[in-house]
Amino acid sequence: MTDTTVTDTGTGYGRKPSSHDARLTEVGPGTPMGEALRRYWQPIASSAALTSDVPHRARLLGEDLIVFRDGQGRPGVVFERCAHRGSSLFYGRIEEDGIRCCYHGWKFDVQGHCLEQACELDGGRRRNLARQPWYPVEERYGLVFVYMGLPELKPPLPRFDSLEPLEEGESYYTSWMVPGAEVIGLEQDYNWLQLFENAVDPVHAAWLHSNHSGYQFQGTGTTGFPESYYDPSTAAERTTFHRTDHGVRYIWRYQDTKGADGALVDLDWSVECMLPNIVALPDFIRSTPDVRNDMLIWVVPADDTHHRLVFSIRSADPSRAESFTFGIKQNGKDGWQLSEEERQRFPGDYEAQRSQGDITQHSEETLAPSDRGVVMLRRMLRTMLDDVEAGRTPLGVGAPGDPVRRVEAGLSTRPEPGDDALSPAAAPTAAGA
Repeated sequence: MTDTTVTDTGTGYGRKPSSHDARLTEVGPGTPMGEALRRYWQPIASSAALTSDVPHRARLLGEDLIVFRDGQGRPGVVFERCAHRGSSLFYGRIEEDGIRCCYHGWKFDVQGHCLEQACELDGGRRRNLARQPWYPVEERYGLVFVYMGLPELKPPLPRFDSLEPLEEGESYYTSWMVPGAEVIGLEQDYNWLQLFENAVDPVHAAWLHSNHSGYQFQGTGTTGFPESYYDPSTAAERTTFHRTDHGVRYIWRYQDTKGADGALVDLDWSVECMLPNIVALPDFIRSTPDVRNDMLIWVVPADDTHHRLVFSIRSADPSRAESFTFGIKQNGKDGWQLSEEERQRFPGDYEAQRSQGDITQHSEETLAPSDRGVVMLRRMLRTMLDDVEAGRTPLGVGAPGDPVRRVEAGLSTRPEPGDDALSPAAAPTAAGA
């Protein structure tokens, strides 16, 4: 018999329609976040993988672009739609001085100047009146960067001490060892912020990557994290969040190594998020204390519901990029090898983040104390938007003559009170940092 004298509470009936925070997530031209992200340089391709063979599609901030390298080795970024009759330059032919459209043979250089109109008299007597929309590019750290913002506000391309100087035998590794992702990065089909926020949500490792799905980080218990790292009962108390010069980072008390006298050596694991979309992630497969961080990851929005991961690793060991690419396993397998049943039983980052939706519904969240890093990051992003809208220079947009930026991430011996010599921020840096 059903008891009808007590009214049920907390049911789903009558709930208001859910919604996402459009200011933080939508990135097209004219949107608050889209305009803010256009104030920064964004990586669009791996320098080594971008050859003069064929052009590549690269949707970025809601715009359909083509990235290519001409026969002289110069990188270029232009709109995909040809300025003549709209055919895609993805089907164009790369030549010594530019890219030629397949439809009528109009050729453009890396700055969009029309060099020739193949089917017109004298190669086009008024070809100088045609201009293919383009964006400026620069190369650094093994990547091609593009600036899509107001030309008069173009800042210098920033420098980071984790990626320079190159030490003896070191190179930059920037190409995913995944078919289709070698040139423009690894694309995922959900909003960029869901992944970026994950970088300041360390406690998820104490559940998703261990207790729920089994140890997923390769090197756990040997060269990487100790098994005690994943203790969910102490995760929150071992984590603190801190403002940095360019963003926010967390410090997780690692406590793994014993000294010569058998006493525990206190170690801190730290990851930093730098505005607007950079993650400084230390090597989690082979964790070595008190060394300079060697990798940055950019979470580059393609549009509102897709993003690409682009990285640069500074290393003398080619296997470093391989261990990063394949360093997280689910049921002992790479993600594309999983059956649907395995995905359900052994979910990883993709399953957790993608299942939040194309864009997570922020109105439905119930945040907890362990989400302090996410809250801090969102506040900083909102301040960035406010600064852009008010005509101020947002955090992380550099100026000529700026020093190399210090990256505060790594595995570090915790300093004694008053001793800054061994802090994560005091790892070896580039000159001028």
